[in-house]
Amino acid sequence: MQDRGFIEKETLHLVATGNRAAFNSLLEAYWNKVYTLSLTYLRSAEDAQEVTQDVFLKVWQSRDQLTAILNFNGWIFVLTRNEVLSALRKKKVRPIISAEPGEKEEDSILPDHPLLYKEASAIIATAINALPPVRKKVFMLSRMEGKSYEEIAVLLQISRNGVKDHIVKALHFLRNYLRNHSGEALMLILLFIQKN
Repeated sequence: MQDRGFIEKETLHLVATGNRAAFNSLLEAYWNKVYTLSLTYLRSAEDAQEVTQDVFLKVWQSRDQLTAILNFNGWIFVLTRNEVLSALRKKKVRPIISAEPGEKEEDSILPDHPLLYKEASAIIATAINALPPVRKKVFMLSRMEGKSYEEIAVLLQISRNGVKDHIVKALHFLRNYLRNHSGEALMLILLFIQKN
């Protein structure tokens, strides 16, 4: 039986050469994942559909770079996250705090408000530091360094299922922590640390 990673690399190579059948198979494999992530944060089927189309348009437009990508799953997650954030900017998602006197209302719109980011970063850092040491290490390797579960398992000498368990528990803890220590605005910033 062929390794999925090998099949994916082969597909990426074919897409890089302009093979539309290979691109369609990549589309089938990742469409639902990209759409679901987009829908989770945009809460609009129409917006999620548009973001998903934009993501795959960008994949096609940058196809000549696909062979250099070591972790396509992580790469497409980052691309999706960026497109979702761009869509949120266009929709002008309102922050919990309103514009201060002398500040234009547009300047207080998420996710560009510097004060909100500073506060959010501090809360997220505190939450991550509250994780048990091994769980924190697993989380940082996965979310901050983009390593796959397999790579983390080898590095930390634990099973792949152990890595997955740490990630699931870390995300559960972080979501609850952020809900209890923030509002809706900070939940959007979870886009920076969550991936499937």
